[in-house]
Amino acid sequence: MSTENPASCVSTLDLSGAEARGHPEESNSRGVKSGSKVLRFIWHSLYTQYNQICSRSQTLRQLVCREANKPLPKKLRHTIRLNKSAKRKGYEYYVSDEDRSIPTGIPNCPRGLEYLTTIDQLLVKQKVELLEAFTGFETNNKFTIKNALGQKVYFAAEDNDCCTRNCCGPARPFDMRVFDNFQQEVIHMHRPLACSSCLFPCCLQSIEVSAPPGNVIGSIEQEWSICSPSFRILNHVGDTVMRIEGPFCTFSLCGDVEFNVVSLTGEKIGKISKQWSGLAREIFTDADFFGINFPLDLDVRMKAVLLGATFLIDAMFFEKAGNRETDGPGML
Repeated sequence: MSTENPASCVSTLDLSGAEARGHPEESNSRGVKSGSKVLRFIWHSLYTQYNQICSRSQTLRQLVCREANKPLPKKLRHTIRLNKSAKRKGYEYYVSDEDRSIPTGIPNCPRGLEYLTTIDQLLVKQKVELLEAFTGFETNNKFTIKNALGQKVYFAAEDNDCCTRNCCGPARPFDMRVFDNFQQEVIHMHRPLACSSCLFPCCLQSIEVSAPPGNVIGSIEQEWSICSPSFRILNHVGDTVMRIEGPFCTFSLCGDVEFNVVSLTGEKIGKISKQWSGLAREIFTDADFFGINFPLDLDVRMKAVLLGATFLIDAMFFEKAGNRETDGPGML
């Protein structure tokens, strides 16, 4: 068996190709120097890459910060929270001159409904859902609630699950959450599963309104009728304070469909009107426009209940099942 002299072996770090025959110590020192050069080259390359990554990350961070701190468009400042730069200054929300004019601390007025004491009309506009328009797949409805000048005062969003929406159709139960411009929930509405046909008088439609959520301020209950729809509006103790009378035919044909709000003596004091929104919108979508008129001095809680009546009327008469029109005469 032959044995090799360790001193005569060339180091694996020797990249110069030097042989270790005559000068083993010199060869070893050359191998160590060459290995150090390789390690320094690798370290320098890694460090260069690290600096480049840090520089790009810093640039990206500055770009994101600059975009995030841009001033918000004026029309969006009423609906979303402030950006980071404004929060650093100690502001939590954008408050406009209109918001400052809203009275606060009104007796017998639930929190968040103070603005309703100053108006006698509301406009409710349903958002067009493209997925629902093209496929017929039911999605949660969303509504923008505006004043007579077209300024947004509330936002409403339906809350239920996918199976309920697509299996129960317009008769589905839902929870409707109404938010103010500060994204705080001020009104909560609950509609249980029920039937609207006059053939089932013991299971008619209703919706309960709470403001703030958890504090019931009133409800709307469908009355049994054959020809035209009618509802009674109840206060927080269950007493009937107003009624709603609808037309015999609720099919919207190039015109408005009006539901009159009447007092217990039969005097007309307001109305809920489903407004004509255009041929294409009426045919291909179920996104509707509604107008609500009521006396200026009406109890603010009843104004919120009338808003709930609008959502109930929309679901009963103007909500399509798979983009198919279901309106018909009478309550059959």
